[in-house]
Amino acid sequence: MTKKEEIDRNGWILVKNVFSTKEINILREEVLAEKNHLGDLLSSKLLSKTLIDQRLINIFKECLGSNSLYYFGDSSFSINREGKGGFHKDSKDRDKKDSKEFTDINYSLLRMGVYLQDHSISSKGLCLRTGSHLQQSTGKGKIVNVKSEIGDVVVWKLTTTHSANAGVVSLFPNFSFHPRVARLFPDFLKQKATNPRIAIFTCFGLKDDYANAYCDYLKTRQYAIERWAASNYSEEVIYELNKRNVEVYTDFNLKEIDMKQVNEKYKQI
Repeated sequence: MTKKEEIDRNGWILVKNVFSTKEINILREEVLAEKNHLGDLLSSKLLSKTLIDQRLINIFKECLGSNSLYYFGDSSFSINREGKGGFHKDSKDRDKKDSKEFTDINYSLLRMGVYLQDHSISSKGLCLRTGSHLQQSTGKGKIVNVKSEIGDVVVWKLTTTHSANAGVVSLFPNFSFHPRVARLFPDFLKQKATNPRIAIFTCFGLKDDYANAYCDYLKTRQYAIERWAASNYSEEVIYELNKRNVEVYTDFNLKEIDMKQVNEKYKQI
């Protein structure tokens, strides 16, 4: 089964052994060194290398079945970020009735998570619902705590139901509880999480109607506008992505955004 076939069937894919342990340890140090960076990863001198890494580019291409990609400034890192742990979707029309997003097997916006610690025996990894990319409801699909190990990457469609900071109950390490149920267990009954828990996230897609609509959607979100405003790309990183057949969206037109219409409370988990 190809990566595209697998992600089209399940809504997500775990790719093993992409990075070495040494590379992950270096990335941990670099994220901590950049903890005050406000822009996206491509605008970071230390972390831009992750977006132009040919291994990651190839994974996105294989998952999408395309030799061309589109990047639009949606990437970030997380250091011990806490959340309510509820299931959610990241796609634009997640609340729109009869949205095409949930019937189109070729929905083209993918997020990659690089978790910079082992989650095969520790909590606070990724929890998601298999097959939920074809269900608008966040209550459908088998719950899976992704057992990513150091060096692995996880890719999922923005339409896939997921949750951060999965709680893994020590007595039932292979059973994936609903995040809200897992939160009811005291910490001493759950697998200990690595501290700090660090992850890198980036979104790539095809240059199509989904990407265009999602960029317009991001212009209604304060966190995205602030991230774009703080992102300045060097000619070198743009060149490196273009060389890999990745087009970079830079025409943010932030001055044209009506800030009165921006949702300032919304934050991604």
